[in-house]
Amino acid sequence: MSISGGNNAAVGIIAEYNPFHKGHLHHLRQSRELTGAETVVAVMSGDFAQRGEPALLDKWKRAEAAVRNGVDLVVELPFLHACNSAEHFAMGGVKLLAAMGAVSFISFGSESGDMAALWEVAEILSRETEEFKRHLKEAADSGLSFPAARQAAVEKVAGGAAAGLLLNPNNILAIEYLKQIKRQGAALAPVTVKRRGAGYGEAAPEQGMAGAAAVRSLFLSERRDEALAYMPKEGRELYEGAAFARMEDFFSIVMYAARTKSAEEIGETLSASEGLEHRLKSALDVAGDMEGLIKAVKSRRYTETRVRRFLLHNAFGITKELFRRLSAPPSPGYFRVLALNGRGRALLRRVKGASAGAVVTNLSRGRPTSLEGAEMLALDVLAADLYNLALRRSFGGRSDYRARPYMLQ
Repeated sequence: MSISGGNNAAVGIIAEYNPFHKGHLHHLRQSRELTGAETVVAVMSGDFAQRGEPALLDKWKRAEAAVRNGVDLVVELPFLHACNSAEHFAMGGVKLLAAMGAVSFISFGSESGDMAALWEVAEILSRETEEFKRHLKEAADSGLSFPAARQAAVEKVAGGAAAGLLLNPNNILAIEYLKQIKRQGAALAPVTVKRRGAGYGEAAPEQGMAGAAAVRSLFLSERRDEALAYMPKEGRELYEGAAFARMEDFFSIVMYAARTKSAEEIGETLSASEGLEHRLKSALDVAGDMEGLIKAVKSRRYTETRVRRFLLHNAFGITKELFRRLSAPPSPGYFRVLALNGRGRALLRRVKGASAGAVVTNLSRGRPTSLEGAEMLALDVLAADLYNLALRRSFGGRSDYRARPYMLQ
């Protein structure tokens, strides 16, 4: 049932589409139906994903697949936010959608499907009362990772049902989106689509549905036909003969960055805390590959996802101070277009007239409106360069200075 978006309404989706599968198509269609929006805008991560891994395919191909399946406009979520914690991932996505000035709704999936319950936890995490902070510290001091400690604190404050929402990845992101809408005062009406079929890392062959992690696992284990069965027919050929990026491809880059910095310098990295830099330095002489390096650094307190992000943040030179400075402005300063159709082009005309940022379709022309935006865009370009370097691809056709948005006629 529509909540009446109107003829010119647009709904925003923050996604990775890594890869675009049938569950994404269901979410896309439900988002249109629930909001009545004419246009769908996807804020999509670039060449690296939120969980600290390279995307299977580069951002241009994933954006093309999204538009061919019904998304009207795909803009890039800056690397600074895309390869980051759920909180910072949501911060960047909500900020970008709100700054467009032409998006009325934000739609996200959730295992719960219960907006009231998701808002309850979002309010708890936004307020951070003294009671909550005390329980969080006690749980963290016991050796729990931050996600586990936060869940334990929510259970103390609001009970098991509320804390249980933090066990599922889509619920976690949904809660973070709601937190950011509240913190930023974003004029985005939230709607949620209940996840159907398989969970994040699962497959449900009888329903033709699978989570993104399960589809990626099938692709990376060379079970392509099985993986493709969980994807819409449109755009499948982009994946049929493609060479996929793997975390292992970035081992040399990660090792070089770690060996050329002191422990003190590594300690300034965004994801570093409580001696993580010393664990990395100690691991350098015993790890022979990326899997071994991650295993040597991780612990009960530091999850594998946290370690992967830490390694990439260190490789890209993203420090705590850099993140604080670049994420401080209320607007990202630019909107990097990756793919669009006719409706997306019409929306861009409205964005240009209303937003606090430049619409960038060509790096030799469009430029961010702020120094912070220019630095963020430079990180996006660096991410693309290192992605192509690790995969030994030619920079001639793949460079962000040469690539152009995909336009569906």
